[in-house]
Amino acid sequence: AATDNLVPAPSNQVQNRVSVETTTADETTEEEDKNNDGDFSSIPVINLEQPLETYAKQIGDACRNIGFFYIINHGIDERIMEDVMDASKRLFDLDLESKIALTGGRNDNGREETKKGYRGYFGIGAEDLDNKDGTRDLESEERHGLKKKMSKMKGDFKEGFDVGLERQDDLQGGENVDSACHSFFGRNVWPDENKHGSVIGFRQSLLRYQDELLKLSDKLMVAFAMSLNSDNGAGSFPVDYFVSRTRHPMSTLRLLHYPPSLDVSNSGCGAHTDYGLFTILQQDGIGGLQVRNHSKKWINAKPLRGSFVINVGDMLSHWTSGVYASTVHRVVSPSSSSGYHRYSVPYFFNPDHDAVVEPIILNDNGSGDDCDGDGGRCSSKRRSIALEILQARY
Repeated sequence: AATDNLVPAPSNQVQNRVSVETTTADETTEEEDKNNDGDFSSIPVINLEQPLETYAKQIGDACRNIGFFYIINHGIDERIMEDVMDASKRLFDLDLESKIALTGGRNDNGREETKKGYRGYFGIGAEDLDNKDGTRDLESEERHGLKKKMSKMKGDFKEGFDVGLERQDDLQGGENVDSACHSFFGRNVWPDENKHGSVIGFRQSLLRYQDELLKLSDKLMVAFAMSLNSDNGAGSFPVDYFVSRTRHPMSTLRLLHYPPSLDVSNSGCGAHTDYGLFTILQQDGIGGLQVRNHSKKWINAKPLRGSFVINVGDMLSHWTSGVYASTVHRVVSPSSSSGYHRYSVPYFFNPDHDAVVEPIILNDNGSGDDCDGDGGRCSSKRRSIALEILQARY
């Protein structure tokens, strides 16, 4: 059975707050984050109001041992967070025909064309993340005691909407993204707010939220770099190492809706690791996100209101020579008997399309270890271009 504890990071300045349904910042409880076997049984909570040196160390510890952590007091107004969650619900409440229309893009001449790339709406079952992992052979692992019941349905039991980098000051103009990214990901597709009154303000809400996440991403990348200074072989690691390679990031802001499932074998999102650098996740109060520990047990990442869940992606694991763990996770759909719908907003942050990704921490032999994340192996090339990595995974 999955465990669902929440615990603070190792600091007396960080406190964990738990309630029965949605974790809040008002009720305090402290629990150990490791079981008797030394494996993690909970996800640490890190307070970004602490001094940078303090929370950078805590983030580094979480990335090495778990690959997941919560952040609180991160500086993003809860109203901005609530606005984008509300916008998501309003979008998915549109009729199916209107949503399917958002799978179409426009070519450079402004004419309609068949959907190209990875922007706009995708329907239930369109994505299948089960056993998608760049660092391990998940299918082999599943055959050794983790294999789930075969689903009657191919694909994840969720629908989504993807938006690429677009600055808020571009509302009247084009998108501030390299053409190399456009050719692969496609251009953003937006609902017609004049036609659908229920989504008025949709684009502005998402772009305002994206702008805030870009600032938060810089803050996290400085902490990542600082935490690596304590590793052998890293030397005096520049704090702007990751920041300088992400000035035009290949980011994706994704809205997700997980309807209640009649079939318990249907997975809202199958077991996988994230492809890119790292993910910033906002989730509602329903729950369902689970993280797999080293003992192959599923740990519930319970909702913590006002927080973000951060997790390391395969690219960051490879970049840090496997020091940071890219950890397997999944989402369990709400049951039909609950009547609940789950909504979440992950933000997949990636480097500039031409950034060189190669191991940066040297071992005793003077070479970078390849990433092994959650105790497995890495199939990535030792030196790669960021866009090529994503192209190989999508």
